[in-house]
Amino acid sequence: MIREVHDFAQQLLLEDPARKLLSLHFGESDQGTPAFIVEAAVQALRNGAVFYENNGGREDLKQALVKFYRRQHGVELSTAHFVVTCGATQAILLTMLATLVPGDEVFNITPNWPNFTEAARISGAIVREVPLVFDEAQSVFQLDMAELEKRIVAADAPRMVVVNSPSNPTGWIISTRQQEHLFRLCVKHGLLLLSDEIYDRIVFNDERSPTALKLSNELDHLVVVNGFSKTYCMTGWRLGYLITTPQRAAQMARMQEFVVSHAPSMAQVAAIAALRDGEPFIASSLERYRGLRQLVSEHLGALPGARVARTEGSFYAFFKIPAAADSVAFCQQLVKETGVVLAPGSAFGAGGEGWLRLCFANTPERLTSAIDKIYKLMT
Repeated sequence: MIREVHDFAQQLLLEDPARKLLSLHFGESDQGTPAFIVEAAVQALRNGAVFYENNGGREDLKQALVKFYRRQHGVELSTAHFVVTCGATQAILLTMLATLVPGDEVFNITPNWPNFTEAARISGAIVREVPLVFDEAQSVFQLDMAELEKRIVAADAPRMVVVNSPSNPTGWIISTRQQEHLFRLCVKHGLLLLSDEIYDRIVFNDERSPTALKLSNELDHLVVVNGFSKTYCMTGWRLGYLITTPQRAAQMARMQEFVVSHAPSMAQVAAIAALRDGEPFIASSLERYRGLRQLVSEHLGALPGARVARTEGSFYAFFKIPAAADSVAFCQQLVKETGVVLAPGSAFGAGGEGWLRLCFANTPERLTSAIDKIYKLMT
């Protein structure tokens, strides 16, 4: 549905090339990739990083990831735990294809990124959506663990639970206590936990986003997905990775041979530079996002009848307004009449309808202009 709105906007642009669009619907920063990462890729090309690599990724990149997780989370892993993929998108699909059979049931904690649902369906699985509950008093989403367990127990063929934290689109972050509870639940019922942690460095409290990797040394019930797109502004580079047992990782690396062979060579070399030298960039980006989050929250809160979820992590504002009861129709009207492009909440599954997602990784001027246009359309 995000693409549906995007295509609608592009069609309007074809009909009227002079039309101005304020595009805030895709999940990426307006900043380009940092120069030191670009330069590392250029140098890699000059040094001959243009040939086939191992299906599961370069060994030097996986060694850099081992060091990174030791430094960042105090987690001890080996290179055998990693598979480097063409973006976190491919890591998710690879996990689904490797672990699901037709008829398996996947419990998808929504609202979340639509690719989780579609990847499960491509694998032949049945998707059971478990919506987060919006806490009006605290303006945050919450996971009803009892409801999740109730649905798992009632299922015929439960196989996997998908959780994305920090969450796209809600900004919700699972607590350490709830993450531990969720993992125990998966172990108890023999399920695999797929934990997408791609926004783990974009967090606005004083604590790190909890990683599921601390829940188990064996990783038998766990696949963690992450990547370079959001933290390092590398969306177009298509570079991600997954972490799981060596046996499962080896299986997925073999499968990758028949999909893309491997992730791009020069991008993998550039990712090593990102892991090694990227902390100052991450810190400055987070400070920028913090200010933009505050700006957007204040302006959205002034919209008539608005409910704005507090963004604990990620760079999205998720908000609900009376005019967006049909979120796709409202987004199309918004594009047509104002040029502002947002993502409709219905794209994110159960609990999303009536909500809208705005990516605030943009300039203050564009953000305030977009919200002003929304206000004028509503009034």
